[in-house]
Amino acid sequence: MALKIGKLEIGYRLLISLTVIAIAYGWIGTQICTLWRFGDYLVGGLLFVLTVVAIFAIPQSLGGLLAAIAAVITVYWQSSDITYSLITACVCLAMYLIGFQDVRYDAAPEKKLSILEIIATLITIGFMVQSSLLVLLNSISWLTSAAIGATAGAITLVGKQLSYTDFPQKTIWIIFGSVTVSSLVIGFVVRLILYAIIKETPLY
Repeated sequence: MALKIGKLEIGYRLLISLTVIAIAYGWIGTQICTLWRFGDYLVGGLLFVLTVVAIFAIPQSLGGLLAAIAAVITVYWQSSDITYSLITACVCLAMYLIGFQDVRYDAAPEKKLSILEIIATLITIGFMVQSSLLVLLNSISWLTSAAIGATAGAITLVGKQLSYTDFPQKTIWIIFGSVTVSSLVIGFVVRLILYAIIKETPLY
């Protein structure tokens, strides 16, 4: 089962991962809009930079598993409730099991990480922690915990899923960049429109 876009054929497991990441980027877009609207330009700018840099880091990062662990720890740190952390971990594991069939891991114990891979890993972890904090900003519930777990699971696998497709590297960057950038912009614009509607609507 796959989605065909022109000559491209995207498997449903990869499509699930990309969809979850698209939703996460859309949410971040709304939060950046909120920060900028209320004049918090520094935090909004830093969040924007981290989000954009993560677009380049996630596909080549080897730190997806570390990012998932960081997400679970972040949920527990914010909620002090092991139940929410377990929900995050279980949903992350479910996402991992769904997408695991798309990848294969070659044991290479002697392989050393390059500087670029280390930087990409750190950025991926930072992005996952920041995303988790944004989701938990308003409330902590089983739904928000599950959303964080789904995002963590998708980030853990999407790089490998993309690398094991038959697409050339340029196509992989176009696919991931298009999904994330468009979602970020859509989230920003939708929140901007909502603010404009609220501002123009009388309160009586």
